Amino acid sequence: MRRILQGDKMKVILVDDERSMLLILGKMLSKIPDIELAGSFQSPGEAYNYIKENKVDMAFVDINMREENGLDFVRRVTSEVKDIAIFFLTAYKEYALEAYEMHAFDYLVKPITQEKLEISIQKAKETLIFLQPAGRYVGKNKLFFYCLGSLGAENINGRHVQFTSSKSSELMAYLILHRGRLVSKWRIMEDVFAGMAPQNAETYLNTTVYKLRKALEPHGMKSIIISADESYRIDLKDIYVDMIDFESRVLRINQLDCSSQEEAIHTENLYSGELFGEKDYRWSLPEKERITEIYFSYAKKLVKYLIDSMQLTVALHITKKLINFNEMDEEANCLLMKIYSLQRNRKLLERQFERYTRILHSEMGLSPDNRVLDLYALLLKSFE
Repeated sequence: MRRILQGDKMKVILVDDERSMLLILGKMLSKIPDIELAGSFQSPGEAYNYIKENKVDMAFVDINMREENGLDFVRRVTSEVKDIAIFFLTAYKEYALEAYEMHAFDYLVKPITQEKLEISIQKAKETLIFLQPAGRYVGKNKLFFYCLGSLGAENINGRHVQFTSSKSSELMAYLILHRGRLVSKWRIMEDVFAGMAPQNAETYLNTTVYKLRKALEPHGMKSIIISADESYRIDLKDIYVDMIDFESRVLRINQLDCSSQEEAIHTENLYSGELFGEKDYRWSLPEKERITEIYFSYAKKLVKYLIDSMQLTVALHITKKLINFNEMDEEANCLLMKIYSLQRNRKLLERQFERYTRILHSEMGLSPDNRVLDLYALLLKSFE
């Protein structure tokens, strides 16, 4: 995600097959500070190609277009681009429920007023600024290892470390997980090169260490892989690791209040997925489970604080993220229903309960717990 700071210009595109609407919205946007109109498109296909090649923070998309329905266009875009704020435009209100279910920031019914547009954009700007990763390029870090949601490394200029073998990236991950401590070569051979004869495993380990150092050499970091006493470790002194940063930030935040709120939200955003993403290394499974549990506990605590302080937009974003990670999590589904109730959106509340019930039955053959049924009944009663 492009780092957005207070005062940065937000790059916006318009997608509407009516040229007159593009001109009107363009003039309205020109009156709003910190907004840069990056492009106006009558063709969804051209807009899609632009988004793939350029950074876009916000997209205003008409739903009823001849070439492609706006809802289908947004599904196509958001399947590839995760950090774009979507605003739907339409002359009809019946699409609102489906639009909000697609995580749209807002649903603007034509004719659109300048006031409504400015309020909608301001809400998105505040949320996007809140949800930026904190402290990524700071201090004396020379290399950045990303372990949450994926596995990769890059230098301070954004140049990626190119690993020539899967075992060299796995060995890097293994040493990172040991956080700079020495690990004996026998332990590494048993964990990373399991199933090989000891002699073959030792040869393979030596080759893998060589390849890992060669991958780090163009970035001036070959020496961070240290060998001593038939053991290996990685020197993390000048290295940023998102997993370590995330956990240390969680431990530092003793209580949630207005003074710690911004850091708390940035901390949550550091977690972009399970440890090492889809790479299920056998030796990493206990740590993967531990980090995931830390995240879920922390994120739920943060959501409850945001709900109590009526900061529902950010709370909604985080809760949907929790459900994307585990759609059967009872507490996350209850939190989402509470948010919809506070937003006075009965249709989305009912839809979320129905979805959770359906998933629970199809995946586990179960019905919602009585606690969920009681909460749902109470939330419905609040609309009477």
